Amino acid sequence: MPNVLAPELDSSLTWLNCPPQRLASHRGHPQLLLFWNAGSAHCQNALQAFAALAARFRGRASFLAVHVPKFDSERDGELALAQLRRQGAAVPLANDGDWAAWQHFELGAWPTLLLLDSQGVVAQRFVGDRELDGAAAALDEALDAGFAQASGVPAVPRIEADASTTFLDAPGGLAVGGNRLYVADTGHHRLLECTLDGRVLRRIGTGNRDFVDGLAETSGFSSPCGLALLQGRLYVADAGNHALRRVDVRTGEVDTLVGSGKVGDSESGPVAAASAALLDRPCGMAASESQLLFTQASGHSLWAFELGRGELHRLSGAGTFGTEDGDADSARFAQPSALCLMGEFAYVVDAASSSLRQVRLADGSVRTLFGRGLYEFGHRDGGARHALMQNPLSVAAMSNGQGLWIADAGNGLLRRVLFRNQALTTVALPPGITRPSALAAAGGQLFIADAGRHALWRMDEDTGEAHRLPVGD
Repeated sequence: MPNVLAPELDSSLTWLNCPPQRLASHRGHPQLLLFWNAGSAHCQNALQAFAALAARFRGRASFLAVHVPKFDSERDGELALAQLRRQGAAVPLANDGDWAAWQHFELGAWPTLLLLDSQGVVAQRFVGDRELDGAAAALDEALDAGFAQASGVPAVPRIEADASTTFLDAPGGLAVGGNRLYVADTGHHRLLECTLDGRVLRRIGTGNRDFVDGLAETSGFSSPCGLALLQGRLYVADAGNHALRRVDVRTGEVDTLVGSGKVGDSESGPVAAASAALLDRPCGMAASESQLLFTQASGHSLWAFELGRGELHRLSGAGTFGTEDGDADSARFAQPSALCLMGEFAYVVDAASSSLRQVRLADGSVRTLFGRGLYEFGHRDGGARHALMQNPLSVAAMSNGQGLWIADAGNGLLRRVLFRNQALTTVALPPGITRPSALAAAGGQLFIADAGRHALWRMDEDTGEAHRLPVGD
């Protein structure tokens, strides 16, 4: 659609943080229009870049975001608005629940960024989060070209990036060790050290989006997710910084193992300096002996970092989006969001394909246990041929080793897989839990993070009795 007048935004769009907007009313200045999806890791990368562009060019160009749902749980736009605010993007947001604008603009992939010139003509299209790197230069050119038409500042409603009013904000990672529970307070860009009863003992990180090593009270994270404990250290998948971080649990000091703060393609081999190695939104994390295993959500692969030798190596996945099983080099993942280790296998939940995958650690080969493709999702118990999930975000081994727990976030449910019958079943949860997002099990207790209600719960694995932990109360 380059070099044609952009179609007007459809009246069916629901505007979530401002009055309805029309593209025609923003003419006279360049416009950037981002089509994205709340559950997509690529879109989370894009949203960070979009927020930075909006701050840099404020008052000189218009910025509009249009959310297009994939899962049923995204159709009302609530998740999109929360995600927008966590990324600090103070821009008008519409929800395209019926895919009307998506079709009118003839789009085919998330994220897509359209640059409209001062006359409302589509000048350039950027598809994929990596392509947004060229948006700043293109916008500068559009501003220069349209200088004569610009009059005053763009008529954009003033929107503030609302601060969270809850103590937790979309917690996305848990780890249990001894008498301590560690929490990735993802939306607040920090970690919490708690007792098993939920009393907060220490906060690690300032609570502002940052990339800073050092003392607990001055360090900075960006959307931390997966956590793993190993030999007195807490390892963190710092998703927004595309980095692996390490916390000394005795002192609270933070350092960086891998990552420069910028997204990129990983390479196997020794890591001479943390900033010399690139990652693509690490998300899930597990530790074994002297090795960290982690998923790259928008890198669609499973990697390992050897702590003793300081080496990265790809364990499984071709690194491209897909659902194919097979050997380590040909298998493909669709946004692997979490993993756990049991014996000779790693179990991985693929958020975009609503599936559970099994990876053989010895050779990286992959087999899908549950999941029927990218666009088949829902809630159905049963065996591999019938069971369905919706956007699962976490998996944890049962304390007794007899199966797995799965946080079926899109359905707002807790699911269970018992190895003896290889069936996926639903486990009753208290009505207060709406979006389970992270799990950790130890000593017969399952800890559940609820990103929907910004809360933590503890459940007895045998009886199913559960109660909310008073974190921050």
